[in-house]
Amino acid sequence: MNIGFVSEALPYLPSVGGFRLYGANLIRHLAPRHQIDLVSLLTEDDHRHLAWAGQYCRSVQTIPVDGAGLVPRLANLASTYGWGRPLHPREEFASALERGLRERRWDVLHVEGAYAGALVDPRLRVAKVLSAHDSRTLRSMEMQACATTLREKAYHRLLRFVQPRYERLVYPRFDCCVFVAPRDVQAARDVAPGIRTALIANGVDTEHFHPMSVPKESATLVFHGHLGYLPNVAAAVDFADSILPLVRRQVPGAIFHMVGADPHPRVTALRSRPGIRVSANLPDLRPEVCSGSVYVCAVRHGTGVKNKLLEAMAMRLPIVSTPGAVAGIEVVPGTHLLAADDPPTFAGHIVGLLREPCAAERLAAAGRRLVEERYSWSSRAQDFERLYDGVIRERHAGRVPSASRS
Repeated sequence: MNIGFVSEALPYLPSVGGFRLYGANLIRHLAPRHQIDLVSLLTEDDHRHLAWAGQYCRSVQTIPVDGAGLVPRLANLASTYGWGRPLHPREEFASALERGLRERRWDVLHVEGAYAGALVDPRLRVAKVLSAHDSRTLRSMEMQACATTLREKAYHRLLRFVQPRYERLVYPRFDCCVFVAPRDVQAARDVAPGIRTALIANGVDTEHFHPMSVPKESATLVFHGHLGYLPNVAAAVDFADSILPLVRRQVPGAIFHMVGADPHPRVTALRSRPGIRVSANLPDLRPEVCSGSVYVCAVRHGTGVKNKLLEAMAMRLPIVSTPGAVAGIEVVPGTHLLAADDPPTFAGHIVGLLREPCAAERLAAAGRRLVEERYSWSSRAQDFERLYDGVIRERHAGRVPSASRS
């Protein structure tokens, strides 16, 4: 089929999380069977990665998102949250999609990201699928819960107020809205009753994330992710404050090693404590993560599926996690990882794995098998293909979302 693939961030690999990673893996696995035309917003240093998309897409069109003055930004925010229609870059986007639909005869429009979804004209006569990943309303609630400064709390409180209206305006314009975790599906349905939803969880590239032949560092507890993202910041601080001291009472040489991008000042401040190390902005974080003895994830907030846990399992690491962090992943605690909700139990699991390497290896091997069997990107691409077929058939039968009728 002919697929118009729209993204609010340029898809490429390797990249860090979100719409770049998810979209790129889908494109890579859909491209051998379908013709894909990519239309993407271009931000930050995305222009350096255009060649990647060109390998897989029949055509690539990018729309730069340039900085604007205060008044245009405020007007854009008002239009975005008041009517669900951003002002910028609406005209360029509309022109690109109308031309692509006319010249490429797309069978389906796949949209990565709810902001890009708001830019799509609902009157376009094509089956439309929104890959939203998570609920924006739920995300703002979770971010507010782990915010620490007055500015962070005020910002996320405001988003918590406006996001439900945004979702009610945007989601019904699509034939189906896709989320990666059951909790997000339910939150979206609560906010926008009557929308059609689908659950397609994240995948993991088991060829890229694999066990690496690097020396294991004794009694090193590793955690990775974007270290400026508030749920990760809260998890790192909580682990350093409440769990690591309990571990070090029994294993005095234990080290907590955080690996990731753009550490928050609260994370950077942890470096001054004994037994804590931070490796920031590495070109490749896999060797540092694989050198750990046990992977620890004390995340209690956030939405969607935690990619970090899928990646840790793919790299064959024994894992100790909070129960909430594994939501949406088909793990069996005790088989694929260990789960604990209180610091003494969490620390006890870690110490047990450090003292019983055979038990740690059994967990690590089971986790690797799980992601190989159930979380491949090829299976995710097949899920989307089935979804595309369904919405295309419904379009041809004349059943379309009410917001798309003109």
